[in-house]
Amino acid sequence: MQRWSETSQWNFLQKFYLLEAEEHFCNERYGSAKQSYDVAVSYAARHKFIFDEALACELAGYFSLDIKENSTSFDYFKRAYEKYQSWGAHGKATTLRPLWNNF
Repeated sequence: MQRWSETSQWNFLQKFYLLEAEEHFCNERYGSAKQSYDVAVSYAARHKFIFDEALACELAGYFSLDIKENSTSFDYFKRAYEKYQSWGAHGKATTLRPLWNNF
């Protein structure tokens, strides 16, 4: 993925940072994970990859929920819901609704 992101940043950079964030999260490097999630979301939004932005927000929401940053988690889940809706993935978007009951 890193090689692809170097040769075609437009298409793969957000995916690379999302995978990096997940790796940091799994290895309990929470500061690095948070930064990588934010970069993944930013690149996906900048390059207009709505699905990638939705997925990055959703995963960042689960991450934030796990580290007890509930208000941040809510913001990520809300943004993911909106992006899934705008992409046309209404069924996927509705799966995020029950998570809002945690707040």
